[in-house]
Amino acid sequence: MDDEGLAVRRSELEEAAGGLRELCEDVAVPMQSKQYVAYFCGSTQQAVADREPRRQAFYAAIERYQQAVAVLGGDLAAAGYVPREVASIEKESSRFAQLRREIGAAAGD
Repeated sequence: MDDEGLAVRRSELEEAAGGLRELCEDVAVPMQSKQYVAYFCGSTQQAVADREPRRQAFYAAIERYQQAVAVLGGDLAAAGYVPREVASIEKESSRFAQLRREIGAAAGD
């Protein structure tokens, strides 16, 4: 991938990460699985149904983020990320994939 392509892909990754973080701004501290499930599912069947659009947006944002990470793949360093950032991106991608599974299971999605 050339420098221009890397810059475009990095921008796409940054936008996807920002969108995902924005969707999670209102998750209660300490922002662990329990708080994510509460925010995206609630505690009743009615809350689960009412929060479906929120969950669907979250799932879509995770998908966009993971696709952006996958497109860059082994080129994260070439795109200008330092090793610490690469590790953080990989960790965040895994964390959101796990949250997606947990939230989906809690909601019955």
